[in-house]
Amino acid sequence: MTVAPSFRVLRCASCHVHFLPRPGLCPKCGSRSVRPELISPAGRVLAATELHGPPAEGAAPHRIALVELSGGVRVLAVAPGRLPALGETVEVAAVGDHVELRSEPETSG
Repeated sequence: MTVAPSFRVLRCASCHVHFLPRPGLCPKCGSRSVRPELISPAGRVLAATELHGPPAEGAAPHRIALVELSGGVRVLAVAPGRLPALGETVEVAAVGDHVELRSEPETSG
């Protein structure tokens, strides 16, 4: 049996907004009633850029993309391969302390 990929976020029980895990209250309504939830890692590229002067520990070029996932969650992801096109469907995955994207969503099957 194949397990579908997922991405961990938090969901507010009061206003139902999804957001990236962080300490504190719901960023929309201030509720303390938040719980972890798994959503699809598939999303749409809203913006992408290539930096030729990356951080000291990084390699050039350093590609990053802003991706909108289901529920309106937006993540800034490192693109280890080619720079994705605007509007392209991609998948994201948490890798250590950052998020990376996969250009082609995995298919279960």
